Amino acid sequence: MKRIFIMAVAIAAAVIARGQGDAARPEKDAYDPLVPQLFAVDNKNNLFAAINTADNTVDLARVNNGGLERHASFQVDVVKKRHDAHRIYRPKSVAIYEGHVVFLASHRDSCYLAVLDFGGKLLEKLCFAGAANAFSYSHEAKKLYISGENLTGYDVAELDASKGIQHIDLENAAALHYRKPKMAEQIADADPVGIGMAVIAMSVVFLGLILLYIVYKNTGKILSRERVKEKKAKASDGLPGNTEDLAHVAIAAAIHLYNEELHDEENTVLTINRVCRAYSPWSSKLHGLNTYFNKTIIKSKHEKI
Repeated sequence: MKRIFIMAVAIAAAVIARGQGDAARPEKDAYDPLVPQLFAVDNKNNLFAAINTADNTVDLARVNNGGLERHASFQVDVVKKRHDAHRIYRPKSVAIYEGHVVFLASHRDSCYLAVLDFGGKLLEKLCFAGAANAFSYSHEAKKLYISGENLTGYDVAELDASKGIQHIDLENAAALHYRKPKMAEQIADADPVGIGMAVIAMSVVFLGLILLYIVYKNTGKILSRERVKEKKAKASDGLPGNTEDLAHVAIAAAIHLYNEELHDEENTVLTINRVCRAYSPWSSKLHGLNTYFNKTIIKSKHEKI
């Protein structure tokens, strides 16, 4: 930042030294493009204005002993201990018109134009919507032009300065705030009733149904063709291809198996042998652990069980 300031001071000193002889020359309304300016020089008053982005200020310097030194500073907006960075006004452009310092400060949603005297005192401050970053002044027409661009469009304004640069009229300003319309807004403008949207929606639905019908129909045909190909392949390999052939094959197989089993002769001899086992108390029910239920208990009719 110091290097930039030193270079700007050197350039301004050279311009002021060259323009001291032209101080009495009347001003002409030359083309002043709407571009941001970080530095401005006034040859008549030997004044240099600069935007200090480090401190967020507009600094004023004058020629003193053959060099420039800063004699005034205007704080554009407070930066320290701020968490809403998107709402901090930052200087975008500065110029010197008719013995006044004019600068433009802006943030994301709005901006303001300020007019200072050569001592750094605030004379006028105009706030308006839009993110502007450049301005220009016409001496003959007494008009101040402001422009800016953003992600959704641009802003252009024309302010009346016929009463002086320090008395700008904002009420009668001609402004254009262009915003690119959203897709929904474009559709609403092109089709306010909604007939086109309804036709498109119905067309999409019916087109989807037609595609599904075509897919399912062709899928059935393809499967049937594959089955026919399989039957033909089996017939070519000598295998039966229909139900009657399968029945004939089953009958032939049954007859063949019956004829193969005719040579077996059964002797009809029973091979079941009865085994007599000796008595063993281990399998006797009389020696059970609970013999209460094995006893016969006769109770009277009046006794409750």
